[in-house]
Amino acid sequence: MSRACRTMGALVMAGCVLVFAQGCEKSVQGTSGSKTTEQGLVGKAPVTLPGEERVSDDIVVAKAEPESARQRAQEMQQEAAATTGSGLQDAFFGFDSWTIANGSKQALGTDAQWLKANEGKALTIEGYCDERGTQAYNLVLGEKRAKAVRNYLADMGVDVKRLGVASYGKDRPFCREHTEDCYQQNRRGHLVVRVK
Repeated sequence: MSRACRTMGALVMAGCVLVFAQGCEKSVQGTSGSKTTEQGLVGKAPVTLPGEERVSDDIVVAKAEPESARQRAQEMQQEAAATTGSGLQDAFFGFDSWTIANGSKQALGTDAQWLKANEGKALTIEGYCDERGTQAYNLVLGEKRAKAVRNYLADMGVDVKRLGVASYGKDRPFCREHTEDCYQQNRRGHLVVRVK
């Protein structure tokens, strides 16, 4: 089943629950003589959170903010350009491991020197995995890989406050073939120069 179908199914199910709950609402006489509903927020006005728009008393829709999405896309392009221009190299890992491969330690040593020479720069270290394993497992493994790179750079004298971590697990693969060479490319800690 595709992600879109699952999402649509979840939305339909949530709508059914809301309709059912509305149908089961019970009116009670309040002490002031006015009718209120018995639903947890008795007598309170409906709440609308930031980023939401109330269409009616019982329907709330999340507002899409195209400007912030466009801004984030521009930031990602700037980060990719800054990262490419920096010459930073990624760290690679073995299967089901967050131990930095020996060949990557030399690359991280060079990355640490670049960071020391560019004091105003900060990084996000993104942890990635190959496609094998569950998404939940790979998100945790990707985080462990990103933290291993962060800790290695910190041991080399880089201020840890300049090093953020993120995990994408098996999402956003660098290589999409189903071969061991491709899997090796995806098992990485990817260094990204932050623009903000």
